[in-house]
Amino acid sequence: MDSLAQNQQVQRWALYDPDNVMHVEQVKRDIPNAIFVHIIRDGRDIALSLKKMEGFAPLPWDRGSQTNSLVATALYWEWMIQQGRVRGSKFPADYIEIRYEDLITNPRETLGRLGGFIDHDLDYDRIQSAGLGRLSETNSSFREEGKEKIKPLGRWKERLGHADVAAIEASVEKCLEENGYELSLPEAERRRSWRQSSMRRIYPVFFDAKLWLKVHTPFGKLADLSMLELQDEPVQAAAESVRS
Repeated sequence: MDSLAQNQQVQRWALYDPDNVMHVEQVKRDIPNAIFVHIIRDGRDIALSLKKMEGFAPLPWDRGSQTNSLVATALYWEWMIQQGRVRGSKFPADYIEIRYEDLITNPRETLGRLGGFIDHDLDYDRIQSAGLGRLSETNSSFREEGKEKIKPLGRWKERLGHADVAAIEASVEKCLEENGYELSLPEAERRRSWRQSSMRRIYPVFFDAKLWLKVHTPFGKLADLSMLELQDEPVQAAAESVRS
């Protein structure tokens, strides 16, 4: 990557991979001047998108239920955020969190903040005119509906049923609120079932075990943990603009 950057006469290269949040310490050991941009998106939209793509596989006994499958995905979203935050906090000068929704609704200010962090001018108008990669061709999981119909924010409000929203919010309500996502249902409608309560206990242990196997055993290196793709074109803007 350094060679490619030198050939293109740029000072920085960017790698987009959700898996990186779990390996911040090792990346810093291997690349001491690495910095980390953690993009966080509403877990309800993440659950909906991954469910549509079949991009996340719950435990076998939860796969037959759409609600349980969505809850499992939301729990994975919560676990990934926590992994990134814990590891990133060890390098506070080299770690920043950006909300996906802020990139969409307030791109100039958000890119200005991000540009200051990476020491690069992320001019919004220049990025739009460049039209690189996903700025010109969407990779949204809903791309078959046509680019003009893709509305990446709050899609869950139209496409998830009341019971599914209630189950997701009951399961990851604290993480949603901590990251600035307002709950849509009153507390009385967000009560967890016994199944969802047990899922909250089981899935973090499962994710921790899978990560340990991946890091510490040869067999585990075959496991795929890169499931939280954002799957909408604007999130690529900041990274791709570094090349322009």
